[in-house]
Amino acid sequence: MSKFKDILVRKDLSLTLGADRSTTCVALGFVFLIGVFEFFYFRSDFRELAAYLGNGDNLVLSVICVGYILASLYLLFVYVLVTVSSKWYYKIPLIAIFALTATAQFGYHNAVGRFLIAQDFVSAFSATGEQKLDSIYAYTSFLALIPVALLSGVSVIPRKEKRVFGGGAFVGLLAVYCLFYVNVSFVNPLMFDRTFASSSIGNFWLAGADYLLHTPVLGGAAKKRDVVDAVVDPTSAPKNNIVFVFDESVRADHLSINGYTRKTTPFLEELERKQLLINWGTAVSSSTLSHTSYDAMISGATPQTIDSVRFHNINSMPTLFQYARSMNYKTHLFDGQMKRYWGGNEDDLNYIDNFVSLAEIDNPDRVEDWELGDKITNLDNERNAVKQWEIDIRIAKMVNEIFSGSTGNFIFIYKRGVHFPYEKNYPESEAIWKPIYRFKEQYEVPPADKIDAVKNSYDNSLRFNLDDFFRNLANDYGRLPNGTVIVYTSDHGESFFASGKAGHGGETREEAMVPFFVLGADPKAFDTGFKPMHCNIFTTLLDFMSVPEESRKNNYAVSLFKARKENQPPRFFNPPKGNLIQFED
Repeated sequence: MSKFKDILVRKDLSLTLGADRSTTCVALGFVFLIGVFEFFYFRSDFRELAAYLGNGDNLVLSVICVGYILASLYLLFVYVLVTVSSKWYYKIPLIAIFALTATAQFGYHNAVGRFLIAQDFVSAFSATGEQKLDSIYAYTSFLALIPVALLSGVSVIPRKEKRVFGGGAFVGLLAVYCLFYVNVSFVNPLMFDRTFASSSIGNFWLAGADYLLHTPVLGGAAKKRDVVDAVVDPTSAPKNNIVFVFDESVRADHLSINGYTRKTTPFLEELERKQLLINWGTAVSSSTLSHTSYDAMISGATPQTIDSVRFHNINSMPTLFQYARSMNYKTHLFDGQMKRYWGGNEDDLNYIDNFVSLAEIDNPDRVEDWELGDKITNLDNERNAVKQWEIDIRIAKMVNEIFSGSTGNFIFIYKRGVHFPYEKNYPESEAIWKPIYRFKEQYEVPPADKIDAVKNSYDNSLRFNLDDFFRNLANDYGRLPNGTVIVYTSDHGESFFASGKAGHGGETREEAMVPFFVLGADPKAFDTGFKPMHCNIFTTLLDFMSVPEESRKNNYAVSLFKARKENQPPRFFNPPKGNLIQFED
């Protein structure tokens, strides 16, 4: 009995793990300072949680959530305590881990207005070396040096400590962190509607736990797509061509074809006047970020599906390329952005007969501006044979040759489009609206008083890029050859940095606002009063391929061949977190 009593009162089993008063005060002070700083500087991450706690729907869950928050802050306190009081050869890895998480979180929040989530790990590990380098440049924040320097400083200050932690504390600390955030990863969607927020360090561990638990990494194998069996006889050839144009960063309400006052799309307006273009106006993108939007678009995942299983779990759903293959289409992917396949998963390449990346559109040695550093230069346009504003025109001419000379092609075009920095997307001589805003760094957020200049640059990009692309895509839209139909939308819209954050990747309606129109189809087959989402476009493409209903693997959204205005459902989109947001009020 006395031994049991001794264990209960041992100082190393106390909340301060037996550390002396000065060390405890240092750790508490550090956590308090970083907590106050992050609350005010990164306050957006706490607003959603505060709204969840404040709605009063379930007092018990609110109390539990507060308990988890306090536990996560206590773990940060213990982390600092152990770091400060450890032997020097354990201080180094603990400070290094802290520096990594702080740098990643501060930089990511500055760039896109939120902390890391599991999908960001998916994107990072599936990215090419060039993309990884770009991310390092884009998401580095020198602000993170402040807490790192502070922790390093208090860790090296000589002090006579009663308790010095060794290897057991080091291993135990990391183990407790892992176990706690694995637990949070399970309860967060079930109890807190994915709104749990903590310190930047805690959120990093939570994102890591989400990634490890909900991606194929634990199984040790790359994710494979569900199989789509061949539907028709292998000798049967499709009677049409389908060209699906997936643009980059095109916001629907900045097209004059949709009523925008500036003439950004005069050629498309002419096609509409001739009744050659079927226009739905504004559609809603699956996501507000390119990678996640592409993943959802090729799989047909509905917003509800994404909300339920998250983005990284839709990459087992069969793709447009698989369905096209099942109907004997030759599949093509033209990518005007990257030199390697970067969306979906590697299994997708097994279903793409002709992958034409930027390396083929220009050459494998092509240099992108972001590969040269964080600063905006013109070296890419000076060194490359194909200038940035010529990429989409070259793709259009290549695709024209395919559908003009044969039938039975499914062609997916991921355009270079009008991604920021916008002024890089057109020659200086084509700057119709002035003044323009010139980005100095890849991921800078322009000041509020420069937003009009930002919009001028963007509109110049649209007018030059979009109309010229369609002028070169077909010779005569009144007589598209070989039964060709052209379906057009964009991956996401733009916020024009109005929220003080990156131009897209956030949760605003404007970032999900994309155009949608069709060329080469019968207008009488559709009700353009119906307002579509990306998932409706996916099913419409299956109908253009004549994929039988019984051969479709999932419960997809209604096709626009069947959708009617009177049956309009509410529209939603999913920002990169995967949560469901209603588009219309």
